[in-house]
Amino acid sequence: MTITRHQLPGDAWADLRDTADVSERLRRPIKAIQMKLARDPAFAGVVAKAKADGVASMADIDETEAADMATAIGEESLALMDDLSDRLILSRVAGWSFGPEVTADALLDLPGGAYDALKELCAEDGLQAGPDFAPSTDPASPTGPSTV
Repeated sequence: MTITRHQLPGDAWADLRDTADVSERLRRPIKAIQMKLARDPAFAGVVAKAKADGVASMADIDETEAADMATAIGEESLALMDDLSDRLILSRVAGWSFGPEVTADALLDLPGGAYDALKELCAEDGLQAGPDFAPSTDPASPTGPSTV
């Protein structure tokens, strides 16, 4: 298992496990949330527009654009995104300077800067581990290779 220590704002730190070391028990709820978000047309529209505009992270947009995106996405998808962020953090954090237990309650009690830093660190690879909708080129695929 690979664990890397990351400095957080102040004197805080968090030990993050590599995404390859995250257990299936922790990955499944993340995949389920990603599927729910993928089925939401408003969310898909905002993501498509952000990609077209060259937005790679929240640092690429200003506060007004972020508010417009949040409004377009809607409350349900925003709640799913918060849950996704929390689950990504909890799946990766093996330990931290905020106490002996890494729990959802402890996560929500973190200072905002520490939470934001963990959110950014854990989202880097986390979303790429989601469902793969790319066409299959595997000749052994039960539906045959896709040519689309």
